[in-house]
Amino acid sequence: MSDRSRSFDDAAIEYERHRPGYPDDALRWAAERIGLAPGARVLDVGAGTGKLTRGLLGLGYDVVAVEPGPAMLAQLRAVLPEVEALDGAAEAIPLADASVGAAWAGQSYHWFDTARAVPELHRVVRPGGGVALLWNWWDLRDPLQAELGELLGTAGEREFEQLPGAPWFRELDRTVVESVRETSPDEIVAREATTSAMLVAAPAERERLLAEVRAVAVRYGERIALPQLTYTFAFARIS
Repeated sequence: MSDRSRSFDDAAIEYERHRPGYPDDALRWAAERIGLAPGARVLDVGAGTGKLTRGLLGLGYDVVAVEPGPAMLAQLRAVLPEVEALDGAAEAIPLADASVGAAWAGQSYHWFDTARAVPELHRVVRPGGGVALLWNWWDLRDPLQAELGELLGTAGEREFEQLPGAPWFRELDRTVVESVRETSPDEIVAREATTSAMLVAAPAERERLLAEVRAVAVRYGERIALPQLTYTFAFARIS
């Protein structure tokens, strides 16, 4: 696990408070493509503080969450005490073979050692099941986000590499789900403060960048309708 991936554990409370969840439309889309049965047992791997877990629970699934960061896992257990939440990583999932109908990863797959994690996902997913991957990302058609993307160096298109493939999984489909949430300059700054780049930056550089983020955001008003793109991928287990 890289220093940047471990950095989230230092900001678990703020991550839970300020990171967005995932649109129900994205979750339903992936579940339908995989053919997930109502009420199925599913895995949220790299679950963080439970942002994706919460959405899956809301759709009626029986969720087991697996997270390697102690502080993130503690937050998940605090906000979702009814959920089975286990200490573990995608590369060594603490579940039995063929024990879930699908494995889900929100904003986490890019941190996995895919050479080890993808066979593990195949092991724990039942024949006929699959994997769903989701990322919330910038909508650079939005002027505010275009400005912030240029400022922070994240203005490029989202690239997805080393996605699950043969002999373990085959891609079924992919889509981008658009949504809008209301936010504020303070909330935008707080969210950016939880990104891995900010968490590993030197304190003076972090404060400088966050001040610039605030200066951009306040020009758009006290309450801001912020578009979001959720990149969503569905894969079938190769039996």
